[in-house]
Amino acid sequence: MADLREYCKYHEYLGVDRCLLYSLLLCDKYTANVKGEAFKSIVIKIRERYFKKISLSDNVDVTSLQRDVKKTHNGEATFISDDIRHDVMYAFVTECLVEDSDLEFFLTTASRDVISQYCRSWGYKRSEGEKCLYVPNEPEKMYYLFIEKLQLDIISHCTVSDREIHIRISQRFRVPEEILVWDKEARERYMEYAKRGTQTVHHARGMIVGCAGAGKTTLLKRLLGCSEEDIRDIKSTEGLEVHEEICDICDETRSLKARKSQENREKVNTTNVDSKTLTFFDFGGQCAYYACHQIYLTRRAFYVVVLDASKRLDQKVDKAVCDQDGSVFSGWTYGDYFVFWIKSIHTYCGSDKQKDTKPTVIIVATHWKEDIRKFRDKEELIERLHRQCPETSYLPQYVTKENVYCTDVTLPLHDLETCFFNIASDKRWNESIPKEWSFFGLEINQKKHSERILKISEITTKVPEIKEQADSYKAKKETQDMLRYYHDAGKALYFNENGLEEKVIIDAQWFIDAFKHIITDKLHFAGIPVNQRDWDEYYVTGNLRDKLLTEIWKHKDEKLSKKLKEDDENHKIKGGSYEKDKRYLQCHKKSIINFMQRLGLLAVGSESHYIPCMNRKEIEKELPDIIKESESKSSVLVYQFEFLPFFLFYRLVVACMQEDDWKVLKNDSTSCLYRNAALFRNREYNIVLSVTKDSIQLQAFHPVAGYFLEREKVCTIQKRIEEILENLSGSFYRRIQFVRGFRCRTDDTVAIAMDIMKHFLPESEIRKEDRKIMCPLHSVTDRHIIDITVLTRYWDLKSK
Repeated sequence: MADLREYCKYHEYLGVDRCLLYSLLLCDKYTANVKGEAFKSIVIKIRERYFKKISLSDNVDVTSLQRDVKKTHNGEATFISDDIRHDVMYAFVTECLVEDSDLEFFLTTASRDVISQYCRSWGYKRSEGEKCLYVPNEPEKMYYLFIEKLQLDIISHCTVSDREIHIRISQRFRVPEEILVWDKEARERYMEYAKRGTQTVHHARGMIVGCAGAGKTTLLKRLLGCSEEDIRDIKSTEGLEVHEEICDICDETRSLKARKSQENREKVNTTNVDSKTLTFFDFGGQCAYYACHQIYLTRRAFYVVVLDASKRLDQKVDKAVCDQDGSVFSGWTYGDYFVFWIKSIHTYCGSDKQKDTKPTVIIVATHWKEDIRKFRDKEELIERLHRQCPETSYLPQYVTKENVYCTDVTLPLHDLETCFFNIASDKRWNESIPKEWSFFGLEINQKKHSERILKISEITTKVPEIKEQADSYKAKKETQDMLRYYHDAGKALYFNENGLEEKVIIDAQWFIDAFKHIITDKLHFAGIPVNQRDWDEYYVTGNLRDKLLTEIWKHKDEKLSKKLKEDDENHKIKGGSYEKDKRYLQCHKKSIINFMQRLGLLAVGSESHYIPCMNRKEIEKELPDIIKESESKSSVLVYQFEFLPFFLFYRLVVACMQEDDWKVLKNDSTSCLYRNAALFRNREYNIVLSVTKDSIQLQAFHPVAGYFLEREKVCTIQKRIEEILENLSGSFYRRIQFVRGFRCRTDDTVAIAMDIMKHFLPESEIRKEDRKIMCPLHSVTDRHIIDITVLTRYWDLKSK
């Protein structure tokens, strides 16, 4: 037991007294009727296990413990003080909890009160002075007993700050894991909802990913039983196609039954809330769309990674296929894209803990014809995929004989269909949600085809339990809890934050399409009356003029208006009157771009907006020289990642652009925002942020000769960058980790495009008391001395 002294006076008490004290400790509220049967039962259990040599009379007498125990007017006894109870607990732990069987006895015998107050999971980090008993995670039974004792109350227990226990709690009570990371007040509210009644929902989601042209959409169409004509007419997916609840999971026939029409899907959704369904997300393979993919990569899904077997893994992807020319993906091979997707899935959804459930990944090799495939057989394919994985990597666990399927349009999909059914019917997709929340799932399905964004005030009035208190603070909080769940489940977009908390987007496809429209090739928008220079600027720098954005969405709204009129002759919409219809982009423009900014897809401006994933601009040649020649500059601080999702850097840049004291640096009136770097001004200092394949780098310099950096101000910049990185990485299931350090060579280095390969020195290998050391990375060849003072002069190495 943590934080109690080694010596305890209770170790010297008579056996009979220790037996009685320990028995009292294990009672409800640490209080017992000493003449009651319940207390006698616990005393007998304690005696038989630990004090077999002592004898106890039928009439339990605690008068000898009057220094430690007091009696109440009802003949009950309890401890005189909490301090005494803590000491008795320490004595009990050190004397009695010696083996696993002892802990098992304690977890099954003690009251919920003592388990709740003292027990914590193994990974829990206690606060200073906190007295607690750690329950080991091995054997697995211990966690089960701990959770079983507390029942639903464990949701509000402090031990949930240890995220490693979440999966056990979720599996036991089918509580959505995301709820366990809510604040304590919100978790307590969820317990109130759950105790009023829950409903089990079973909704599986499959994510189909891979390089462009691999056959992802064709595979999906075949699984859905589409006709050959439909399959022949397939066009490459742009952005992301959401096929909401496209299949029923039929336990009787052990199969997936496609819902052929939208009308059928709506009908089922509004009449059968207990149905088991499967949704597919078809991710466009063009790299420009990857920025929006990160929103929907989630542990709440299984993944289908599709690769083209007619292409060699070392073959470079045609730049026209993925539109990768000039982007961070330039020159990538088919093997690079495969590793990228496996790494992304593991980073966003996986875990490095052996006990945690890893994401389910199915690999499908398409174009598996003997005359065109580049692999002799399935075994050779698996071997070559393993070779693509870095040494000592976790990636091979996702490539096994059991989860790799080879197919072609001429081959049947029976085995793959069975595999998908087995995955989709698994009980892990079962979640218990409050019954009063279930109505909103139906509300989304009914309304998203006529409305895209709902106001929170409208939703609050419809929550069954709070209709009578629709204007109250509690009603609003309960509505926000419900929306937070639907956001986590991928059914809606909602953020309880300033500027966003009053609205919820209920149509994911509509939102993704809005983003897709602004990154689609400009040739798709022939006839838009905007200056050609605006297009050229946007497709090089990512700087999107607001008037161009308006015209793009207006163009799409006009197409929708035309379609609606064709579908329904009675539907009358006056040209350009977008604000009167709730389905158009223009009337929701402000809300859409605010949500996009929150997700790091763009930075909102007054006359133009910055879209990082569209920036292909190279750094001006003179900029590195300007930094290098500065009289006062810091060394380069490096954040190295095992795998860096490149769009994390985009989100970092967007977040910095929203900082009050940060302004994008200008060079001849042009923003210093580049494909792999961004320059800011923070008061009198200039800041460089850059990205490489596996690192983000930070440097500060003073632009004016004769002025020098102050360590305190540079450390403030460092602290803010690390706060943003921690916040952004926290959105990943396994929380992306980075190691901080420096490049071992400091010869006029600048952060822009600085390669740290084989030159990264982690801060753990640096002692600030050393002034100069021989580089530990190059003690044989390329030997050089590292000046520790120069490296660490401006940085706080204790802040992380």
